[in-house]
Amino acid sequence: MLFNKQNFTLTYLDRYDIECKESGLTEPSGLTLSHGKKALWTISDDTKKIFKLSRDGKLKEHDSFEILDMGLEGITLDPGGTYLFVVKEETNEVIQIQIGIRQVVARKPLADMTRYDTVEHYFNNSQFNKGLEGIAWNSKTGTIFVMKEGVPGLLIEISSDLKEILSHQLLNNENGFGDMEVSEEKLDFSDLCYDQQRDRFWIISDTARKLFLYDWNSNSVIQSSKLGYGVKGEYREIEKSEGVSIDSDANRLYVVSDAEVRLYVFDVRDC
Repeated sequence: MLFNKQNFTLTYLDRYDIECKESGLTEPSGLTLSHGKKALWTISDDTKKIFKLSRDGKLKEHDSFEILDMGLEGITLDPGGTYLFVVKEETNEVIQIQIGIRQVVARKPLADMTRYDTVEHYFNNSQFNKGLEGIAWNSKTGTIFVMKEGVPGLLIEISSDLKEILSHQLLNNENGFGDMEVSEEKLDFSDLCYDQQRDRFWIISDTARKLFLYDWNSNSVIQSSKLGYGVKGEYREIEKSEGVSIDSDANRLYVVSDAEVRLYVFDVRDC
């Protein structure tokens, strides 16, 4: 059942230190719930490894595993829980990993997909290090959405077999992506996740330290909120938020910080 209400409230609940230098978990970048929603998957862009965490931030070393690639950013899980998909910013690749055998089974650069010409100019004119940064599986459409970090921000829908670019939307002031403290040119997008109950995307910006609820169908931001919280009467904002995941059934939103190496937990509800 889809939620009909438009707005949300975001309430800080807790935070957990997740750094593990021995295992290489030092720069978390991307986040997705495991199949069954009892754990979380993340990556560290300076480490050739997929990490599994408990929902309170404890590293599940036995369930984590090494892969061949470094410089990974976003991560998502297919609805059946068989495959993880990640993006590699340097090459703008989508990489498919089979969890059971802990191996990469497919990889495809955007440039090798059908209809790449529809988005090519956004990448040709882009600055260095402004490639793919986030990825999400849309369980309603059965398609994958990848997100370009900035200059400009871009959301791209691709087929689940990684063969074709289906559609795209710019993320800019015209559809509600903005911040009073950050110019449109400097507004970067660091991750996204799909919310099946709301049929919308949660998108975070590390430069704006902000969370956006975005409706793809109307191409508009429904609401946004600073990723802030209070500690002992002092207001703070999350530094360099790089991963987001949603559990709508439990009203929980999870965010990882690259700079702080922490997992944050928020209560999120419609109002």
